[in-house]
Amino acid sequence: MSLRKAENSFGVSRKTLKRQLQGKVRQIVSNKLGNHVNTFSIEIEQDLVKHIQMMERALFELTTTDIRRLAFDMAERLHLKHSFNNSSRQAGKDWLSGFLKRHPELTIRVPEATSMNRAVGFNRPKVDQFFTVYEDILTKNAYEPQSIWNMDETGITNVQKPGKVLATKDVRQVGKITSAERGTTVTVICAMNASGSYIPPMLIFPRKRLIDQLMKGAPPGSIGGASASGWTDSTLFLKWLEHFALHTSASISNLKLLIVDGHHSHKTLEAIDFCRDHGIAMITLPPHCTHKMQPLDQTFFKPLKCSYNSAADNWMRTHPGKRITLYDMAEIFVTAYATVAAVDKAVKGFEVSGIFPFNKAIFTDEDFIAAQLTDEPEPVITLAILDDSAKNETSEPTNTNEEAGNAVDDEASVNVMEADRIATGDSNESNENQLDKTADHPGLSEALQIISELSLIPRIKNCTQSQTKNRSSNCNNF
Repeated sequence: MSLRKAENSFGVSRKTLKRQLQGKVRQIVSNKLGNHVNTFSIEIEQDLVKHIQMMERALFELTTTDIRRLAFDMAERLHLKHSFNNSSRQAGKDWLSGFLKRHPELTIRVPEATSMNRAVGFNRPKVDQFFTVYEDILTKNAYEPQSIWNMDETGITNVQKPGKVLATKDVRQVGKITSAERGTTVTVICAMNASGSYIPPMLIFPRKRLIDQLMKGAPPGSIGGASASGWTDSTLFLKWLEHFALHTSASISNLKLLIVDGHHSHKTLEAIDFCRDHGIAMITLPPHCTHKMQPLDQTFFKPLKCSYNSAADNWMRTHPGKRITLYDMAEIFVTAYATVAAVDKAVKGFEVSGIFPFNKAIFTDEDFIAAQLTDEPEPVITLAILDDSAKNETSEPTNTNEEAGNAVDDEASVNVMEADRIATGDSNESNENQLDKTADHPGLSEALQIISELSLIPRIKNCTQSQTKNRSSNCNNF
């Protein structure tokens, strides 16, 4: 619509409309909505949002109750007029609902459990060291995306996890049929490359011997294995390497790069010799970093398990009165695998991990906040390269702090302003300038300090435990 037509239709001056389009009209925002006045100004709420996001990056997310208590304490400390409940010392649910509506960048989520080892193990020295080794390998051999592979194991069970269902209101308990109380785990080894291709998986059953009935209905081209525990071992991994070399045509003239997680079964001399003979270069991800750096973990395994749960639910509905046994799991798994094994998931997994296209700056300082809030010293990392002279050596590099347990020290803590400087790299001078700019808002400068005092990020204290034997603490290139 032209300015002239808008002027005639709505009776607004053409000059006024022009100033509005050019952005010359200053918007005066008030925290008053009708007869209701918000407790906090817009600026203070923005600081509260930044604090919530900072706690999220540090893996100490705030619950809705935490936020309501924090809002009450802030209002009291700032001597603001409020209608919060003085007996429970919390802001009301209506305030929280309005706060979330005013800030749509926040939402209520169910967090994934992240162990303390993962929180402090994902740190910049380890990540930088891996990318340095990885960049040298890429530069030396110029691998194409179809030659860069990631392999990892995951587990599926014969007892599916029920999803959400429709049920009658006011019913206290809603049940759903599952195959059993406790399930039996079958290990699945998957591999995909940076161009979006997959090789048929390997299924490992908790049995002494593998029989043909266990592989009934498995994905075409897949292979099976058996172990007492149902998990992989050095023998089964060597069998998988043969399967990998067959499907990728790996050879000295057709080099392949295989990224693994550093399990002890991946580093036996038999596996290393096989890889050398078939032109396979193995590089291990840093320990406790696979949740961020492994393509399969990033985009494939979670939707695979969700799809497997749905397939198991469908199987239970179409086979009423029957239980899912080990002999049915391969047939159920093939449905989930065929649905999830798509090109876009593989390509995206390598991209968000910084593996391909190569991007050593994929992780920012904000990603390492949880590791920075620890008393554990920066790791001294050495690179172990196994060559022909190392065949007679069976020792593995160790790190006495690798599997260290951790405890939360309530007394030793770091406030949000300090953590924000760590994440953004801002100097003290820049922070002071920022405070000066906001000093004209009543109560805003006090709010920054009060948020820091009322809601602290606990510092993680290191407590040494016994050393692991399954994974090394270094990045290895075989």
